[in-house]
Amino acid sequence: MKLAASLLCSAAVLAMSLSGCSTTPNARPQALLKCDYKALKANALTGGPALTSMAYGSVADIPADAVLMSDAGLYHSVIVQQLSTQNTQGGTVQVNARLANCTGAGMTVRARTAFLDQAMAPAEPVSAWRTVFLPAGGMAVYQESSFSTAKVAHYYIELAPN
Repeated sequence: MKLAASLLCSAAVLAMSLSGCSTTPNARPQALLKCDYKALKANALTGGPALTSMAYGSVADIPADAVLMSDAGLYHSVIVQQLSTQNTQGGTVQVNARLANCTGAGMTVRARTAFLDQAMAPAEPVSAWRTVFLPAGGMAVYQESSFSTAKVAHYYIELAPN
């Protein structure tokens, strides 16, 4: 009887402590994805490293450490919600891009990554194209890792319609 009461008391303490962890302070229980292209344009970062043309002005600079969209329709359908890099335990570089689908229909896109050295030259061959599924009004994450361990200083991710 004493053992059963002790187990019941332990279970109650555990349940109470877990119930305190079930929510994050100031968290909203749900939200609807909303894309604001005016805010995107107004807050876009400028400057920084870029691939530039030998003949100045013949081709627009391609920003490094960014996502490049090959299609205007794609640009008006997908927003890069977050972009980050991290070093893996093996010493390679992993890029992560969280993509938001701003349309009311599911879609697929193709993505690949070019890893560059400090001089903006290719550090390794461009990765293979990967298909990324974006649910209607939802998000997905594209990830790619380099093969090189010491040469990678920059990257760019290409996004194309499927």
